[in-house]
Amino acid sequence: MYLQASTQSSLRLATAAVTVNISMMWCFQGCDTRLARHLFTRAVAAARKALDDPLESTTDEILMAVLVFDLYDGLVLHYAPYPPEHGKHKYGALAIVEHRGLANIETCRSRALIAAVRHALLPYVLSSRQPFPDHSDNLFDHPSINNTKASILDLISVRLSRVQSRHWALHLEDRYDRSLGERQPCCEEFIAEALEIEKYLLNWKASTDPDWSPEYIPRESVIESIQDAGFYGTRCSVWTDLTIGGIWLLFSLRYLLTLQVIRQSFADEPSLLHNLEQQLLLSDINQKVQDLVDSICETIPFFLGDSATPRNPMYSASINFPYTFRPDLSTGMPTYVPGLGSHHQQQAAASGGWILFPQLVNVWRLAEPEDDAIPIILRKGQLKWIKGQVKRLQKIFLFCEPVWFQRIMPSPAKSKTR
Repeated sequence: MYLQASTQSSLRLATAAVTVNISMMWCFQGCDTRLARHLFTRAVAAARKALDDPLESTTDEILMAVLVFDLYDGLVLHYAPYPPEHGKHKYGALAIVEHRGLANIETCRSRALIAAVRHALLPYVLSSRQPFPDHSDNLFDHPSINNTKASILDLISVRLSRVQSRHWALHLEDRYDRSLGERQPCCEEFIAEALEIEKYLLNWKASTDPDWSPEYIPRESVIESIQDAGFYGTRCSVWTDLTIGGIWLLFSLRYLLTLQVIRQSFADEPSLLHNLEQQLLLSDINQKVQDLVDSICETIPFFLGDSATPRNPMYSASINFPYTFRPDLSTGMPTYVPGLGSHHQQQAAASGGWILFPQLVNVWRLAEPEDDAIPIILRKGQLKWIKGQVKRLQKIFLFCEPVWFQRIMPSPAKSKTR
């Protein structure tokens, strides 16, 4: 698509802007520099012109260009505490999807693009407790775009976003707006819906290919420099490929958000816990939360190795990563995990931190929420360790402070009796 685009097209210019931005960042010359911003501004102007054209406004090229705009925004988000209008290009891409209609599912490329739009928008709506828009469900629910593990996880997450949004809207209501007889059935309904989503998530996990499963390496089998840099517990997890590890991180985080709907429902209506069965359910949920956070902590050596200082990915050969062996399913011969052909060192040095950082920050947010959400309860010292790894990521990648309350619209003021 890039090669077929004209040199002054929005896609070419946007790609150039992102390329310059990444190059300047890895040369430690800053983010959103003058040249990158100039290219980006030209790309936006070209996109506006294309969107005024009835034919160009429905092409794969213009949709891809807007997704690259969103990528540029995402880069800036990690370096600017107050990003301007973050999320607007996600919704811009969604508007183009709606404008294109059935053209979104006509070719393999167009189906990949609409799946990418959903994937880009989901973390944004989940982190701000917004529902994924439902007016294009006939497109996003189409079987042809839900035939990969990543897309199926996103489809489940769409439902999660809507349950989470409706639940939080009830949470924000004044307790006197509804009687106990009205609120309690609503909370019971949210718990039931979250438990159903949990079943979908567990079925997703059970249906993954063996090659997608993590391999676990005990602490004593990992070199000391990796342990010293950041190793939690008795083992770490590795995958054949960085992308697969990233999808498992998403799974863990979205599972956490699902369980949080249940925990918050019990916190909002403590009368539900008069039932012994519900008390046991909450206890089980709390243990699952701890297990999921442990599983996220176990991924850190896979994504970061023993890196502790800023380093251009071109010089990643000196970074050590954990690895193990797994028998090849077809030959029975031992193979490296991560695979030697995956170029894991260079890929992880370049993007491992970008994959890991938002998920660690989300765990931090769940443990120390900026609003009156019930916090998750972690093992003593674990949150402090997670904060230390966030600081480590900031040092390596020069990220700004993760001041999430500056990035999310504050909740409306409310009076609430506990």
